Amino acid sequence: MTQCPLKKVDDYRWKIEKTGAMNTEGLIFASEKMVSNICNDNATQQVANVAALPGILGKSLAMPDIHWGYGFPIGGVAAFSLNDGVISPGGIGYDINCLSGDTKVLHELGFTLRIKDYEQIWQKEKIVCIDFNKDTSLTTNIEKFLKFKPKNRVYKIKTKSGLEIIATEDHPFYTEDGMIPVSNLKEDKEVAVYNFKGVTYEKPSDDIIVDEKDVERKLLELCKVRGNTIKQVMNQLKKRNLLPLKYNSPQLPYLLKIMGYVFGDGNIHFVGKTGKGVTSFYGEKENLEKIRDDIFVFGYECSKVYQRQRNHKIKTLYKEYSFQTIESCCMSRSSSLAILLILLGTPVGNKTLQNYSVPEWIFKATLWQKRLFLAAFFGAEMSSPKTLTKHGYNFYLPTVSMNKNENYLDSGRTFLEQIAELLNEFDVETNTISCRMEYIGKEKKKSHRFRLQLSNQYKTLINLYSKIGFEYNQKRQFLANVAVNYLQEKEKLVIKREKIAQYALSLKKQGLSAGNIYDMLEQNDREFVNFRFIERSVYEGRKGSPRVAFKFYEFDEFVKQKTSGLGTSGMVWDKIMSKEEIKFNDYVYDFTVSHHHHNFIANNFVVSNCGVRLLRTNLSKKDISKHIKNLVAGFFTNIPSGVGSTGKLNLSTQEVKSVLEKGAKWATDKGFGEKSDLESIEEKGMLNGADSSNVSKRAIERGQEQLGTLGAGNHFLEIQEVVEVYDESISQKLGIFLGQITIMIHTGSRGLGYQVCDDYIKVMLSAARKYGINLPDKQLACAPVLSDEGKKYFSAMASAANYAFANRQIITHWIRETFMKILSKSPNDLGLETVYDVAHNIGKFEEHFGKKIFIHRKGATCSFPGIPVLIPGTMGTASYVLVGTEQALKETWGSTCHGAGRVMSRTQALRGLRGNELAKQLEGEGIVVQAKEWKTLAEEAPTAYKDVNLVVDVCHKAGISKKVAKMKPLGVVKG
Repeated sequence: MTQCPLKKVDDYRWKIEKTGAMNTEGLIFASEKMVSNICNDNATQQVANVAALPGILGKSLAMPDIHWGYGFPIGGVAAFSLNDGVISPGGIGYDINCLSGDTKVLHELGFTLRIKDYEQIWQKEKIVCIDFNKDTSLTTNIEKFLKFKPKNRVYKIKTKSGLEIIATEDHPFYTEDGMIPVSNLKEDKEVAVYNFKGVTYEKPSDDIIVDEKDVERKLLELCKVRGNTIKQVMNQLKKRNLLPLKYNSPQLPYLLKIMGYVFGDGNIHFVGKTGKGVTSFYGEKENLEKIRDDIFVFGYECSKVYQRQRNHKIKTLYKEYSFQTIESCCMSRSSSLAILLILLGTPVGNKTLQNYSVPEWIFKATLWQKRLFLAAFFGAEMSSPKTLTKHGYNFYLPTVSMNKNENYLDSGRTFLEQIAELLNEFDVETNTISCRMEYIGKEKKKSHRFRLQLSNQYKTLINLYSKIGFEYNQKRQFLANVAVNYLQEKEKLVIKREKIAQYALSLKKQGLSAGNIYDMLEQNDREFVNFRFIERSVYEGRKGSPRVAFKFYEFDEFVKQKTSGLGTSGMVWDKIMSKEEIKFNDYVYDFTVSHHHHNFIANNFVVSNCGVRLLRTNLSKKDISKHIKNLVAGFFTNIPSGVGSTGKLNLSTQEVKSVLEKGAKWATDKGFGEKSDLESIEEKGMLNGADSSNVSKRAIERGQEQLGTLGAGNHFLEIQEVVEVYDESISQKLGIFLGQITIMIHTGSRGLGYQVCDDYIKVMLSAARKYGINLPDKQLACAPVLSDEGKKYFSAMASAANYAFANRQIITHWIRETFMKILSKSPNDLGLETVYDVAHNIGKFEEHFGKKIFIHRKGATCSFPGIPVLIPGTMGTASYVLVGTEQALKETWGSTCHGAGRVMSRTQALRGLRGNELAKQLEGEGIVVQAKEWKTLAEEAPTAYKDVNLVVDVCHKAGISKKVAKMKPLGVVKG
């Protein structure tokens, strides 16, 4: 356990003293027994972080059900001034989403490193992300590194191409509908993947490649020694920490890329009387811009990209060609950089008229460093991934070409042999090196063109494009990413056809004809083979593997299909083949990145509000004891539940927008319940200020099918019996009596509310930078309350709250229908009326002490004097009705707890007890249970939560809410 910062105030209050950037103290309501769990969860740090936000009023508060959340702790409460305070999605409702520690994250330098290995280095590293607006891959800084034990489900996902990843249920993956959490991903859903994976990181050695003596020797050799030349070059290199240059020097990876490109489409030469060194680069403008960025990384400047039209004439042995091109070029005019590149083995001047080879020191580098050199060279010199014109299924052999004057032919062949040697380390096979006379130059000297051709076998091409790829050539890298996916699918199809051919041969040996064999094939096999294929397989034989079926995509068509909507970013659509919940007992990890699209590449995948209602009845236990099983079964049938559940309603976009703005009133207007229900709902079931135009299209789409659904996790529907009454006068006012049957509904705004938070987290990160807000944690992304961004988020959050109110109202209506049908009683006999409906995750404008302010309640409940407070229990445990107090108004901005508070992850809970065993245990206690999945029961076992009795007692004894009644469950429906 880390040192606990809590200082005891009294038996139920613990403070965090104001230190560092905190603007106020923190105050946590808890008993002595609870403190160790609270400190172990590190949620105390989140309370302190909230205290550092601008404009906070009073203290940063947390209720006794506190545990770690996204940004704010769950159970956190904070009030902010309208003038200089902020509004934050993390303070209202948002879940953390994470990946397993072995997940490989793609670094900007083209290697992969397990996400858990970033823990000590993340502040200095950059990783690859996707700019969805520009349809390109780029790099981003890491703003935050997260590590903790998961408290929700963990899944393993596999795709059609064979990719796998382990992630918590809330981790978002990029789909055609935007970022979707794992819990809502279904089989056959397409997710975006990035097929370049590079190679695994290996720590470079501390060996020196270039030192001061090498610089002096090279300058003398080049006859570039004038006056203070040696001293000046030395100073320039030392100033940039380039001397001595070692294998583990942070600048070396970028130098390797620059070198590789100069070996292809670059040039080093010296000009003028002073012999100024110039390094030039030629290529497409967007690729040259990346070269400029990399040169800046190790301390040099590069000119802007110049463009000019050039006329060309090339005379070959057969004819003369004339053509025009737009030439793009940039250059670095630094002698010290030119000298350093030369020292590293880069050729100077015309490469066709000299001997050179791959520098010997590169062969001693790590594999990922060798990749940088090769990928940059291939970005300049290798042919693009392309299929044959006649048969668009087969790729041309990838080729590297170079020209050499006839006096330097041995050098050309040696260089390409060395490239082949390096390729072999990546399991990339090469064919022969050819050489032919290509053209005659101006001086009538013969020039020869060398061509190194690579194999076009599946393994070679996949390794080439996924492990090495192309640096400084976005178009080739894009095609390479798609080619990997194409080759994987093609290979699987060929293997499938090969198995069918072998199966056909085995049946032929049993005396069956080709016709009989074809008729015996399953329908899905006939999609990939025809009758002629079977004939050839059994009668004519095959010398090698069968070709791909002509029904398969040609590559050009595949590119269009698989990158639709993804541009040339390098992302490709891949289909989910399986999603399996797994047992997981380890830490999970995540990043917050600085790029405004908040994504990164993990195992090749592109990755980035609830409440409760209580109904009373005129019934007692004896009235329903014979019907409890039927009632639970009826609720389970009539009210959809479970992960990703969809409802009986399927609304139009306009109808969803109406729900967002009218809340529970929309439901009662449509006949779902009575108008009188609205009088017993917080804010009468409609939070003012909602504006559906500020809710994203994706959020609305997620809300179209989920209205009237319970969901999963800790959401439930319970038949309860009132077993204790603590305050007779208040209970009578609320219509609650001992032995009474009540119904509790715990659910919220489902996927729509999550999406609203997800959308605005991105907006708020940008807003925080815009308004100069210093965030102690990027998860506290926020904007000034009255800024444009703040107002838009509030209107979207209010819309989600209204959706949640409407959701519980519709479920209430279906509960009434179920009771009437099964008990054959009239509405008057049943007396099914709403005691109260209160939000658990909400932000509101309220007046306190004569001043209007903004309150965040995350996993916390309003506790105004005399107003009901509903506290749901955990699986099989008691729930409570409380009322708010004057003390809560004075001390907590009218706030109290919202439930028990989780202390154990869902995975840990699964290890303790099986769901069906828990169901039997509960039924032995007289509680009827029905669930979409038994696992859900185990995950929500009482041992996974704090003792709700202790939580409620703390709030009661601290005076921030008052106990009225206690209910125990008789029947439970879980998702």
